[in-house]
Amino acid sequence: MNEMEQFYTRDASNEGIKLPLAAASGDKTDHYLNIRGFDSDAFRDSEAEARRTIINAGADGAVDAAKEGRLDIIASLVIGWSFKTECNPDNVKEFLKKSPQITDEVERIAGDRALFFALKSKGSKATRKKK
Repeated sequence: MNEMEQFYTRDASNEGIKLPLAAASGDKTDHYLNIRGFDSDAFRDSEAEARRTIINAGADGAVDAAKEGRLDIIASLVIGWSFKTECNPDNVKEFLKKSPQITDEVERIAGDRALFFALKSKGSKATRKKK
């Protein structure tokens, strides 16, 4: 490894990690999402597109565009899941829209760069435990 590689985050963010899902009740389930990190290409592209959309929406449509843009950005982080339903952008957005607690969790975990590297070094697939 050269001296700069310790700072590289893009590849690990693009590869993603497994995020176990808890039911709305808080009970553990066998379901999970595979998510990318904030440094992934898809996240960066989606974020740039959302900004363009907000700017083009003007003052009257900016709030709605921002809400929709946030959902698009977070949906771009989901690259797979354990559900039988096909994992495509429309289904991911619908799932996240109806499960805001999971939307928040995806956003929180995707922003924690250390998780994308700690898991690689330990060979583990689980994210850190909740307190």
